[in-house]
Amino acid sequence: MSNGTSLQGISTSPPASDQVEISVFGPGVGECVVVHLGNAEWMVVDSCVQTGSKSPVAIDYLKQLGIDVADSVSTVVATHWHDDHVKGISALLEEASQARFYAAGAFRRDEFLAVAQRTHLISKFSSGVAELSAVRKIISQRRELGGGPLEQVSAVQRISSDPGRAVQEIWALSPSAEDAERGIEHIASIIDNQNGKASRIPSLPPNDVSVVLHLETAAGAILLGGDLEHHRGTRMRGWHAILDHPGRPTSKATFYKVPHHGSENADCPEIWQHLLAEQPVCVMTPFERGKTPLPRQSDIGRLRENVDRVFITSARRYASMRRDASVEKAIRSGTRSFRPNSLKMGHIQVRVVDGNWDVRGNGSAAMY
Repeated sequence: MSNGTSLQGISTSPPASDQVEISVFGPGVGECVVVHLGNAEWMVVDSCVQTGSKSPVAIDYLKQLGIDVADSVSTVVATHWHDDHVKGISALLEEASQARFYAAGAFRRDEFLAVAQRTHLISKFSSGVAELSAVRKIISQRRELGGGPLEQVSAVQRISSDPGRAVQEIWALSPSAEDAERGIEHIASIIDNQNGKASRIPSLPPNDVSVVLHLETAAGAILLGGDLEHHRGTRMRGWHAILDHPGRPTSKATFYKVPHHGSENADCPEIWQHLLAEQPVCVMTPFERGKTPLPRQSDIGRLRENVDRVFITSARRYASMRRDASVEKAIRSGTRSFRPNSLKMGHIQVRVVDGNWDVRGNGSAAMY
């Protein structure tokens, strides 16, 4: 993959009260989207941390802007429970003391709760169960003091409305009923029905219960694709279920957070026809923890068939560390994938300026 084209640097001043901003971060351990809803109110979707850090990047960024996280973050959303999307989300919610927490309805089912109580279990890919178990404890403590519950979301559900705000409405478009049930079946499959113990916690493909968000703004709609996948053989799951739902918002998005790191299995051609405006701002994060890093060069090419420009949060790598040959061999034999030149954490910042999207990025970000 080429190095792309550099972007103008990130603004370190907070947005105006009536100005929409979407900041996309990754890859750290995961990805994160931070949205200024207007009137100094913020939403954080998913969470990630810098490599070698325990602090969620959303907290670091908002504090850099001079934002009080406790008072200003009103909404935290976990799109799904894979650790590449929720690392540090419990620490984020702990600091965002006024925020309501939203996740797919499957998180409240008995099967998930049974798994969440076994945070000592590990798998080849560690899961986000420990994070969401900690989230449950935080919410339980707040409820004892009169706070709100863990909010369940499902297909085509409006979760927030404020006509006086820059982002007037927030909609969850997924998961569909079929996908939610599939997610429960995956979770239940790792519970031993005889003794109620979880055998292990796998990384669950596909991303059955990933939440997709649709935001209504004066500058055009925003579509945050999570990791929702495209199931070609059925209209009841994934992107097809959103497209066919009679109650979904009909406005087309002018900003698109590309799902699943640009992977082909998340690309539904009908998204471009029915959910997106012509030439939307398209932003994605890369992923390198699996056998195949994403996006592939073919993924960039496929996206460019629909849009002139694609922005990626990071295309810049750390310099390679020199290691003893025996250490290098041990690392390679003990990991599923090994890439000595890891991608740096990147940041794409998009704000509405004079009615249009103004796209900026830090030194790791790129445009293709």
